[in-house]
Amino acid sequence: MKKTKSKQKSWLDKKLDDKKFRKGFMEEYVKVSIGEQLAALRQKANMTQAAVAKKVGTTASAISRYENAEYDRYELQTLRKIVEACGGKLDIIVAPAKGDDAA
Repeated sequence: MKKTKSKQKSWLDKKLDDKKFRKGFMEEYVKVSIGEQLAALRQKANMTQAAVAKKVGTTASAISRYENAEYDRYELQTLRKIVEACGGKLDIIVAPAKGDDAA
């Protein structure tokens, strides 16, 4: 007879069961994710923030803000310019929420 290990939920999994927590967590995750993706794309393109800024027509501090996880005032046109300056492609996906997670 095989013994089965019971899978215990991690602290995060337990917290994510709360809809209010999950909504806030996902909002913060998206902000962090955008900044991380921009920084990674720029680094992959072997560019400095100043070089990207020059191509976009802005300042290095503006690029730094967009790469900062705390920043939450992204503008679509600026995002597109930054991504394209780094040789990338910006895709935006709009989809319905799954299951009862709809807010």
